[in-house]
Order: sequence, then C-alpha cells, then structure tokens
Amino acid sequence: MVFKKDSQRSRTPNKRRAITFVVCLVISGFFWLLMTLSKEYTIIERFPVQYINIPVDKIISNNLPEAVDIEIKAKGFGLMAYKFRKHQETIALDIRDAQLLNHKDVYYLLANYRMDKINSQLNKETRVLKINPDTIFINFNRKISKMVPVKPNLSLEFSKLYNLTDSISIQPKYIAVSAEAEVVNKIDFVETQAMTLKNINASTSIKLPLVKKEEYKHVEFSQSTVKATINVTKYTEASLELPVEVENLPLGYSFKTFPDKVMVKFNVAFENYEKINATSFRAVVDYKKIDKQSNKLKVQLLKVPEGLRNIKLVTEKVEYIISK
Repeated sequence: MVFKKDSQRSRTPNKRRAITFVVCLVISGFFWLLMTLSKEYTIIERFPVQYINIPVDKIISNNLPEAVDIEIKAKGFGLMAYKFRKHQETIALDIRDAQLLNHKDVYYLLANYRMDKINSQLNKETRVLKINPDTIFINFNRKISKMVPVKPNLSLEFSKLYNLTDSISIQPKYIAVSAEAEVVNKIDFVETQAMTLKNINASTSIKLPLVKKEEYKHVEFSQSTVKATINVTKYTEASLELPVEVENLPLGYSFKTFPDKVMVKFNVAFENYEKINATSFRAVVDYKKIDKQSNKLKVQLLKVPEGLRNIKLVTEKVEYIISK
C-alpha cells in the first residue's frame, strides 16, 4: 500500500509539468501566429472580370480574358480574407479607359495604368502591385439589331385524355438580337432551352431560358428568358358516321359508294362534345381521281371542326359504281 501511494504522488508532478508545457506551447504558438500574420506578404490571386461601360452602338467581336491574375501585397491578416473567402470578388474593368490603336475600331486597355480603380475594389488593407495580362486588346464592330422569332424547344407528355387546347403561347414571340451585321444576318430565330414536361393535366406557365450558341457568344439578346403558356383541356373519345359525297361528277352520271357512310374517330374537349355532329364534317371522294387500275377511291375529309385531336377515318377507301 505504501508503494502505491508513492507512485501516485510521483505521477502528479509529472502530469502538472506536462499540462504546463502544453499551455506554454499553445501560448507561444499563438504569439508566433500573431507575429507571422502581422508581417507583409505578396501573393498572386486570380479574379473573374466584368467589362463595364461598353458603348451602346458597339459590339466586342473578340474574346476578352474572363479572369486576370493580380499580385497583391498585404499583412497576413488581410491575405487570409482571400484564402478563406466563400465568394470570389469580380473585378470591373472600365472600357472607357481603353485607347485607340492605329487600326480602326481596335483599342487597348492598360490594366496597370488604372491600378487605383482596381485597388478601390479590393480590401482596403491590400495593395495591388501588378495585373496580368497588362494589356487587353478590344476589337469593336458597329452593332445592328433585328427582331427574330422565338422557337420553344419543349417536349410535352400529357396524362391520359389530356392535350393542348391550342398551340403553345410564347411571350414575347420576338426578341431583338444585336451584333455585327455579318453575324446578325445569319440568325433567323432563337431557341429556348430544351425541356421535357411529363404527366401534364392542367394549364401552366413556365419561364424558358434562351439558348445562345457558341458561335453567337458575342450576340446580345434583348432578354434572357421568355414565358411559355401551355393551355390544357381534358378530351374524350368520340365517333360519328359521315355520308360520303362525290365531287367533280360529270352531268348525266350517277355515283354510288360502298359503303355509303364512313366512320370518323376523334378526341374532343369535354365542353365541346355536344357541339360536334355529322354536319361538322364533310367526307368526299373525287371523281377526277379515279384510277382505272383500281375499283377504290380514297376518302378525304374536306371539312373538320377546329380543336379536335387524333382525327382518323376508320375506312380510308371505298368501292364505287358509276352509272349513266
């Protein structure tokens, strides 16, 4: 028992010394970090670029750098804000600072020339030393505009018995595209982003982003989205028997078809079901289209009510007898 007590007493000072050592180590590390972060350092950071104040009557026809490398100097505390930031700042470069080169409509922008503007956009504790690239060349062309139609790129899948009431409505139907004349003249329409809608059973409106093809990356659109309205109605299946009429029959001839009536099947909106009857259609055969090699004629629907879907004649050809 005496031996155990002495052992416990001997371990207690060692434990205290270890704790004291760790505390001192933490404190010294903290002061070392403070001293380190209080010193100035130089780093190079990449920043995305936005070009501002582009002349309204001009279009940039060449690819400008999307980012620049900026050499900045600051104390460690200030640089930590860049290393641990969640969102990267966007640097604005003012096109009004560009100067005309010898060539027509070719300008150059000296990024380091207006370093004060860059400094004002960054942390106040940092100082900009250098920007790369130093010189940015800008090719301007005269901008023209024209109106082009918008084409929806929609794939629609309806629930059973549901379908479009009418065509898809796009607002606006036309947008303005602006670029140099050579490019604008090649654009006949603008498409929306491809989208598939499934199990549609009610009218709806959606926003559709416009697609800008890679070769038209410098083209300006008057807007980036359009509104598509899809009017949907519930339909029911229906069928009617229609008398077969004959057209272009010469005088003095009689014409009889077998059968003398044909059935037409279709889908009609519930609210219009009672409005549709046999007089809403007209099924005919044309005497002038008689083929002597065949005793049958094709039946055509020359009159069909608006708004019907999936119209189909059950009997597409009929036999006939002509008598004088």
